[in-house]
Amino acid sequence: MQRRDTAIVHEDCDLDSGQKTDVNGDGRPDITVVRSGATEICRAVDLNFDGKIDAWVYRDGSGQVRRRESDYDRDGRIDEISTYQGGLLKEQQRATTLGGKLDTWHFYEAGKLVRTERDSDGDAIIDQWWEYPAPDKPQCPLIHSDVDGDGRPDPGATVDVCAQPGSGYVPPERSGPAKAGPSFEQSGSDVPVEMDKKEGGESAPPASDEEKSE
Repeated sequence: MQRRDTAIVHEDCDLDSGQKTDVNGDGRPDITVVRSGATEICRAVDLNFDGKIDAWVYRDGSGQVRRRESDYDRDGRIDEISTYQGGLLKEQQRATTLGGKLDTWHFYEAGKLVRTERDSDGDAIIDQWWEYPAPDKPQCPLIHSDVDGDGRPDPGATVDVCAQPGSGYVPPERSGPAKAGPSFEQSGSDVPVEMDKKEGGESAPPASDEEKSE
């Protein structure tokens, strides 16, 4: 059986040493940027001015984004951790339910979603394997499931989402962050934009049925 560490681990960003900016004049910092010399190390952003940090962005020594942590439902807890190599999205770890732990892992090659592993029942054991035969259609995965609990995909338990639209496995799109404030990214920034932040473009990576109901 394939076990996964489901703990959501925040990487420290020393906000006490950072440069703080109050964008909306309410007396609270909305952006905090931490630097080493002239190089930005990390930043924390309150996107909707509620006093809670919604996004953390970390950069490597060359200035490229290497990690991003996001709170999408505004509860003050991290829902998604994205890691990058050479400026390209490499892996996403996601908590798609209210359980406060990871349950979905997306893997990317050359910035394209190529496979997903899911723990659908919260026992820290992978029981779904998603593959994407058409790289330009991440909304059309093949979903292989372990239904007998032996830790392996079972024959006859594969669903082709787009070929079987009535299967109930159609991956819902996650609602993006509330548009209550600006992104606070500089014009021309090299911060990568993930699929779920595009408007009118590709669908977001697949989420759970529980997430759809929220």
